[in-house]
Amino acid sequence: MTDADDEEKQLRTVALQLAQSIRLARRRADEDVRRAKVALELKNEELAQQKEWFEVTLSSIGDAVITTDTAGRVTFMNPVAEAMTGWNRDQAAGQPLTTVFHILDERTRKPAINPVEEVLRDGKTVALANHTVLIGKHGSETAIEDSAAPIRNNDGKIIGVVMVFHDVLERRLAAKTLREEGRTLELLNVTGATIASQLNYEAVVKIVTDAATELSGAQFGAFFYTRTDEDGEVFTLNHISGADRALFDGLGHPRATPIFAPTFEGKPAVRVDDIMADPRYGKWAPHYGMPKGHLPVRSYLAVPVVSRDGSVIGGLFFGHSTPGIFTERSERIVVGIAAYAAIALDNARLYEEAQREIARRQKAEEALRDVDRRKDEFLALLAHELRNPLAPIRQVANLWKQQTLSEERMRWAQNVVDRQSGHMSLLLDDLLDLSRIKRGSLQLRKEWIKLAGVIDAAVEAASPLISARKHELQVDMPQPDLQLQADPLRLTQVLANLLNNAAKYTDPGGRIRLAVAQQDGTIEIKVADTGIGIATEQQPRVFEIFFQSTAPIDRVEGGLGLGLALVKGIVTLHDGEVAVKSEGLGTGTEFIVQLPRGTAPAQTATGSARPAAVSQHRTQQRILIADDNHDSADSLAIYLRGRGHEVATVYSGEDAINAFQSAPVDWIIMDIGMPKLNGYETARRIRSLAPGRTIKLVAVTGWGQDIDKQLAANAGFDHHFTKPADPVELADLLEKQAVSPS
Repeated sequence: MTDADDEEKQLRTVALQLAQSIRLARRRADEDVRRAKVALELKNEELAQQKEWFEVTLSSIGDAVITTDTAGRVTFMNPVAEAMTGWNRDQAAGQPLTTVFHILDERTRKPAINPVEEVLRDGKTVALANHTVLIGKHGSETAIEDSAAPIRNNDGKIIGVVMVFHDVLERRLAAKTLREEGRTLELLNVTGATIASQLNYEAVVKIVTDAATELSGAQFGAFFYTRTDEDGEVFTLNHISGADRALFDGLGHPRATPIFAPTFEGKPAVRVDDIMADPRYGKWAPHYGMPKGHLPVRSYLAVPVVSRDGSVIGGLFFGHSTPGIFTERSERIVVGIAAYAAIALDNARLYEEAQREIARRQKAEEALRDVDRRKDEFLALLAHELRNPLAPIRQVANLWKQQTLSEERMRWAQNVVDRQSGHMSLLLDDLLDLSRIKRGSLQLRKEWIKLAGVIDAAVEAASPLISARKHELQVDMPQPDLQLQADPLRLTQVLANLLNNAAKYTDPGGRIRLAVAQQDGTIEIKVADTGIGIATEQQPRVFEIFFQSTAPIDRVEGGLGLGLALVKGIVTLHDGEVAVKSEGLGTGTEFIVQLPRGTAPAQTATGSARPAAVSQHRTQQRILIADDNHDSADSLAIYLRGRGHEVATVYSGEDAINAFQSAPVDWIIMDIGMPKLNGYETARRIRSLAPGRTIKLVAVTGWGQDIDKQLAANAGFDHHFTKPADPVELADLLEKQAVSPS
């Protein structure tokens, strides 16, 4: 074999090897391709699965999602985005986002910045934006919040943008509801705390009405309620919220119509969507519905406010011009407020009653202090008035010690003592009469009398003072025979007091007028003077006991100030009235007495208020006087002896019993307050010693109350005189009821 053959053989071997290598490489390449295809297919399948998962995921979320490429063209939309924009995915694919997603600023209504543009420009995520309005394909508007974020590959390069947005209407409604509930709770808490701490009735009413009007959603509200004042008078009030009160002032309190009555009867709340359509509406005259000028009510809500004891305090009423405003929730809120209000108003009422009671007690205490002060002033004045007559009596007593008194001087001294002791007796009588009037024990002895006789007696009693002050007295009585049913002595006392009062408080030389008139069964007696008058602020008190006018001291004649109180008491006992009129200081005074005339007059009537004179025929009586006051016993004995009677005196109860057993007597005049054995016990023993004897016992004592008179009668006394007893009146009694000698 030649070298060429060897070379060819080698070449053939190399060629075979090369061909074999190529075939092997091709097989490997084919395998690699096959594997690559399998891998690509797997990758494509995975990508398809991922895409499907991505789309399903984006489609299933509640928010709207749109994706774009880097040119801002739509690549994907989920169903929520389709519904909100009005575009479907196929239509939107490849469209610029600004065409599919057209937004405005909610506040300015100008185009808003697209969040995708911001992401592509800045490469950053754009957070949720508020106050954005999405304009749909067909013009619909939706308030949205939107955000956007970049889509990056593994190298971090932006390959697109995903945008998420959602409807905020429900969220806003929920937020609004939450805010309203918060406001409701806040207002309820504030209202409850405020009215719980408030004790002023009217303030509670205002707070409740204003709060309930706001919370119920009403345009206007009102609280109509009643109050009872201190005198028990019921009156109606109201508080208006959301409207001018003047609109309601002319309408008055709501009437008990079928619409209003349930509330004022305390029945459950009344809620009507449209009052015009309610069958109870418009049934009553004269308005047959809303009165002229009434607020335009369509929605209506009324809730009673009921006290703890079940009584209806009032009613809360609410209105709105739009139907269907008030809900079950509104009603529940107002019912709750009404319950709060009832408790608060009860508390306020109790507090006001407590304050009134405190004020009443303070006023009563002040009145007691005033009475106590005036009592002290009165006692000081009483002491002064009693000392005034005592001074001349004491001076006369000293004069009597002189042996050189002429008969004329002696008569003058006797007149002084008689006059001054009479003055003291009148003072004490006034006190006793007032005491009897206040206790209701002063008894009138009414009879048919001629008024002229009473006036004559009163003028005679007041004449000394009227004459002393040189006054002019005018008496006008058109009907001289005018009669009335009255106690003549007490009526004389009334008129004499008024005349004396006029004389005392009128400067010398003044004028006094007494006038009588009759009208419709009433007799009116006026006593007017030209005196110093009475200050306006003092006039309501002139008839009070212990009251003293603040007239200058040099214009006052003295006295205890009891006369007008007596006048008031006696006139009242006659079922009459007395009043005073004066224009003020320096203008004079007029007193007006009005008395009922009475029923039918009897056949006869007395013409004088004075008792008939006692017969001058006297029968000598045997009299025993017992008094531990020697002067009182001895002076009375001297006087009775001067009238022709046989008189013995003792100075104790024991001596009175002994004297009675020693010598027969017809009368025993005895003091009550004697030491050791008082007059009551002495009388009982004397009665027991002579049960069958005709003997008269007379109590003469400083104790002059009704109970004292009753005690004397129980002890066996026949008569009772209060010191200082008038010796003439006492002697007249003895002689009028003379005991025949036994």
